[in-house]
Amino acid sequence: MKTKQVRVQNTIEIVEDGRDVVWAMDKDFLLTTFNHSFREKFKEELGSEPQVGMNLRPIYKESIFFSSCTKGCERALNSNATTAKHTVDQSGTTRVNEFAFQPYMDKSGAIMGCCIWQKDVTQEVENIQRLEESEKKYGEVQEITNVGHWSWDMLKNEITWSDQLFSIFGQVPGQFEATYEALMEIIHPEDRQLFNEDVERCIKKNVMHDIVHRIVINEGEVRYVHQKGKAYYDEEKKPYRVSGTTQDVTKDVQANQQIVQQNNELQNFVRIISHNLRGPISNLLMLSKIYEWGKDEENDDIVRKIENTTEALDQTIKDLNLSLSMKNTDKERFRQVRLAEVIKDVDVLLSEEVSKTQAVIRTDFSQVESILGLKSYFVNIFYNLIMNSIKYQQEGLSPLITIFSQKVEDGVILSISDNGIGIELTPEKERKIFDMYGRLSGATDGKGLGLYLVKTQVEAMDGKISVQSTKGDGTTFTLHFPK
Repeated sequence: MKTKQVRVQNTIEIVEDGRDVVWAMDKDFLLTTFNHSFREKFKEELGSEPQVGMNLRPIYKESIFFSSCTKGCERALNSNATTAKHTVDQSGTTRVNEFAFQPYMDKSGAIMGCCIWQKDVTQEVENIQRLEESEKKYGEVQEITNVGHWSWDMLKNEITWSDQLFSIFGQVPGQFEATYEALMEIIHPEDRQLFNEDVERCIKKNVMHDIVHRIVINEGEVRYVHQKGKAYYDEEKKPYRVSGTTQDVTKDVQANQQIVQQNNELQNFVRIISHNLRGPISNLLMLSKIYEWGKDEENDDIVRKIENTTEALDQTIKDLNLSLSMKNTDKERFRQVRLAEVIKDVDVLLSEEVSKTQAVIRTDFSQVESILGLKSYFVNIFYNLIMNSIKYQQEGLSPLITIFSQKVEDGVILSISDNGIGIELTPEKERKIFDMYGRLSGATDGKGLGLYLVKTQVEAMDGKISVQSTKGDGTTFTLHFPK
């Protein structure tokens, strides 16, 4: 018995400098040994010094801190080592304590007493709660966005799915074993090769796995998913894991397909209407040419109005056909276009206007000298934007037009600025400026088709156009083209 007591005493001395509260008692609940933390906690709770040999039963009943010890010790004395968590409020702060009750025995195996170890686990509990809360929120985000997370262990050929991913793939957790082969069975047969090639490219070239493909679930239902992932490598640069996300994009894909179909139908409708109207319009214009003018003033006036209306309708149809042809540009015709050569052609076209207004055009293409696209489109774009700057010059001030190119991270920017009259630009006005027959200002003649054609040609070359303007302080058009 003495040997056992020494062993318990030595064990407690090991944690003498720690914050954990450790003590031991015999089977009659008499205190046999304790560490410094027990002494401090005892004094804090009961206001007196603990004494070896004192009965701990009344202490356990009186103290809030030790209140869970009676049952724990009784279980330990009955050969059942156990742990228990006990929450107490101290000065308005909630602390969580974990008590471990371990019986100790003599050489014959007879229980001699119990060793109790208390540890403050408040921080661990809070961390677990934060982790659970974070996982809960992450699950909610996945459910709301319909995005699931996955991780593929390539060495074990095991795929771990989040709960939302099971929902996306129409599977039940616990009933479906996620492996690469099982995933391939869900992917649409026509998309499997492309999917495999994208995964292999991701692993071999260390690039993002990024693909939209079809899956077949629920006995024939077809869905579209967007897979994105990244490969991870060990110290020898061998791939061992790929992880990423999967989002159900079925609604987006179907909506885009519907838009494309409606757009095609609209274009066909415009072509049919244009074709059917071409004959009657030509006949009306021809009749106006052979009409004998001057015999009847009233009839002359009526025929002139018919002629003007017919010519306007004819021009509108030509504009529509021109717009459609631009939107269907064959990108295989794109070539590197030198911006200096574009400006040279524009100078020829605008020589008269530039001379008449004494306009000054300054260019700086030092950052980007050439750009991919169609030269004829860039000539028309610069022509229209420079012409606008000349049209909307300030009275008594020669137009100063500045054009420069700029290389940015995701592409190229072309900027055309002037010192013209400018306008008070609202988001609604900015949108309408680029509409067909939109106008930058009502102060000049013109149909306003120029900026619409500019926008159409910019977008046909995968670019975007925006405008900034301040009344009395000029206008800047910014063209952004991707790499």
